[in-house]
Amino acid sequence: MVEYETLKVQEREDGISIITFNRPHRLNAINFQFVEDLQDYLSILENNLSIRVVILTGEGHSFCSGFDLKDGQVIFQKKVPETAQKFEYLQFKDNIKRATIVQKLVSQLMVNLKRIPQPVIAAIKGIAYGGGLTFALASDIRIAGESAKFCNAFINIGLSGADCGSSYWLPRLIGFSRAAEFMLTGRVINAQEADKIGLVSKIVPDNEILNEALNIAKQILSKNQLGIRLTKDALNMNVDAPSLEAATKLENRTQVICVNAEDALEGVFATLEKRKPAYDKW
Repeated sequence: MVEYETLKVQEREDGISIITFNRPHRLNAINFQFVEDLQDYLSILENNLSIRVVILTGEGHSFCSGFDLKDGQVIFQKKVPETAQKFEYLQFKDNIKRATIVQKLVSQLMVNLKRIPQPVIAAIKGIAYGGGLTFALASDIRIAGESAKFCNAFINIGLSGADCGSSYWLPRLIGFSRAAEFMLTGRVINAQEADKIGLVSKIVPDNEILNEALNIAKQILSKNQLGIRLTKDALNMNVDAPSLEAATKLENRTQVICVNAEDALEGVFATLEKRKPAYDKW
């Protein structure tokens, strides 16, 4: 089992990995160690065949409150305190260089979360602000607890409202006008509104959110793993497809690959014989 300072990782025997942001005393805010820990585990998942679905959640009462401003102020200090000197990119004397590297590292987490082959389910309770919001956006499926609150908080702290992929995902998920209003005002959206506008798939009581995520994960696990991975690839590619023809060409290639795999035959015959398919486990 992989152990981290800022994450709890539970890799279950059924192929589900539960990643829990584990800084509850700071509402699971992102700090420099958090970035390193999550980047490391995502790099492991990218080539891991035994983990088939990932659930992302937060310890305590919050999902993730975004970048930890208390730790982040180090970027603008002339002298880096000893507690932060282990991070080489903070040793630059130029604040712009520090900020540039930190910005790239944090935003790359969202890219890598989307890139891993496993479907990612975000189980969100409490606040998902700033970077916490974009962790949710980078996930493939979002389930909200009744206490969930979403805020594109960057605009509220003197920064651009476009950060860590928010200007990419939000217009695609909720439409341009709603995304613009959300990003420019920095207002808070509760779980009910998030459900209404399609930001999340469903709302469940907070104490049921992990079980609901596991139920969805188990439904995914019952499918052909190759088919699941290629479906995620197609979704990621075709959200930017220039035309229907381009999208269907990619889907056609995906289906031909699946048809030529043994698990496709198992799926067809199981359907004809009215039984559950017995797919191979990678």
